[in-house]
Amino acid sequence: MPAIRIGDFDTWQPSYGAAVVTVYLAGTTTKASLYSDEALTVALANPQTLSSTSENGISYGKWAQAVYVGAAVYLDIDSTDQTGIVRPAITTLVGEDASDATVIATGGSVATNLEDIVARVIYATDYGALGATAATNNTTLTAAIGAANGNSGGEVIIPDGTYAFTSLTVSAGVVLRGQGRGVTTLQCQTGANCITLGGDKAGLASLTLDGVNNVASSVGVFAKGQDETVFDDVEVKRFVTGIQFKGGRRAKWRDFYIDSCGTGAKLHGDVNAAGGSDGDQFRGNEWSGGKVSLCTTTGVELSYEDRKCWHNTIRDVGFEDNTGTALRVNGAKWTSLPGCWWSGNTTNWAVLDDTDTTAGDDNKVRGLWIGPGSVDGGAASFRDTCDDVVLDRLEITNVDFTLTAGITNNLLVRDCVEDSQVTLAGDTTKWTRWKTIEDGEFYGTTSNATATKAWSLTLDAGERVSLYAHVIANSMNSDASGEYIRHISAKRAPATLAYDAQTANFTLGSTLTGGTSGATALIVGDSDVGATGTLSLRLIKKAYQNNETITDGSGGSALANGTLSVPTVSLLGSSLTDVRTREDVAGWDAAFAAASPDVEFRVTGTTAVTIEWSGKVWALRAP
Repeated sequence: MPAIRIGDFDTWQPSYGAAVVTVYLAGTTTKASLYSDEALTVALANPQTLSSTSENGISYGKWAQAVYVGAAVYLDIDSTDQTGIVRPAITTLVGEDASDATVIATGGSVATNLEDIVARVIYATDYGALGATAATNNTTLTAAIGAANGNSGGEVIIPDGTYAFTSLTVSAGVVLRGQGRGVTTLQCQTGANCITLGGDKAGLASLTLDGVNNVASSVGVFAKGQDETVFDDVEVKRFVTGIQFKGGRRAKWRDFYIDSCGTGAKLHGDVNAAGGSDGDQFRGNEWSGGKVSLCTTTGVELSYEDRKCWHNTIRDVGFEDNTGTALRVNGAKWTSLPGCWWSGNTTNWAVLDDTDTTAGDDNKVRGLWIGPGSVDGGAASFRDTCDDVVLDRLEITNVDFTLTAGITNNLLVRDCVEDSQVTLAGDTTKWTRWKTIEDGEFYGTTSNATATKAWSLTLDAGERVSLYAHVIANSMNSDASGEYIRHISAKRAPATLAYDAQTANFTLGSTLTGGTSGATALIVGDSDVGATGTLSLRLIKKAYQNNETITDGSGGSALANGTLSVPTVSLLGSSLTDVRTREDVAGWDAAFAAASPDVEFRVTGTTAVTIEWSGKVWALRAP
């Protein structure tokens, strides 16, 4: 306790002249140690005889010097009078029990017991030791989880450090929160379910869960039919199965990382047993941010087992360096993957229907939306129904796609960029490219008979496009009007590059690479006359340089003889007008035209007549 000054006789007190004052420890007859200084270093006698003075026949007494004590005390005066207990102000609770003390927050009005305030947050170390053995840590964490469960949920705070344990069940509404990924590590080597989420709203936050040695049959986190589960700034690594969910709804996972597992995440619609009820659909869940890496079998598996897996979103999650399949979609429906990326994987995607023939339509892939994002290297396969599968605004680099024969529906490849190393195998007719930015509406006026550009589209070497336009013209000077529907195709032939000093023949379908420029292109033609010739190229990236070495992936080699020659755009056939065209003035017109490197849509009015033109053009482009 801090020192206190006994102030009873700091001033003259009547009737106490020369009185003998003994100071006792509170509640005892033991004399207290007295001091003349606040630091309690200069001892005084106990008892003390007061100084004396008289005035008007009254004797007054006071301390001869200041008196300090370091404990709660009471005063005995001449063995006749006693004071109440004098207690030092509390500035520390060392050695004190203040459980029942009440405090009021600054600005608050409600008094609360300190005991209740401390219990508002569950610190694991309040319930036992952490850091010794797995058994001790398990006991401590289980007790802390039980305390949080007794409060109907809450967070269990775990300090920084690495803590071995065997297995835990996290109760409904309870979240184990560490101090950050890699800062707090729960280390488990159990060959079974390591952490089981035992109720809704249970989960983990700000920690790493480490299986260490990928122990056979180990599962990092297991849950059956639990809703609104929590992963927040969490890493799960080195398990045979990182997480296994048999159903669950409305989860919001944030910054969730899975690393070095056999299968990273099994996210299944599954009741766990025939006729069982402990699992559920896996539905309406969202995983935002994080990464799945170095999984040897499957990174993430969204799967129909015996219940629907549908309406789930994985957002801004990277799939990197997985030697198995990074993403397996097995009969899952209405799955969205915006902002994700794939890099360094052996297989990026495997999309297929589940094999259960009794499930009707519930286990067929419908509504898979991948993008915007990027895919670099590796393979991807699609088979079976693939209804409403959209690859949207993806940068696709050096990926080998297989569209298994018998795939039912077309894949919509919308606003994607594919480099020359992308390959397609199988039923490639199901690969449907679409550029929405090339669909354009236009509005404007003319007041002369000159053909005026209303819309245009630039074609690259080797591209084809099918065009459809619908136009309405309305005169502002009269009641004349017209409606026009036009359909035509156009192309730009492949670019050509002459070569000489050929040492090995080129192969059609291979990628041509410039040794100095780094330019690449797909070889679609070769006019070979020995050591010289001319290549036809499309999907061209960068410009080739004269006299640089050019090679393909199949061993072809020569020197570039000059630079690329790029042809002009040409229309294929006549514009089709027989669908519908009607006009009041024969001189008006609306038609496609070639204006290399563009295809244009032009409208023509008449002199001195103001005409409003409104229209829309649809373009379907194929490289």
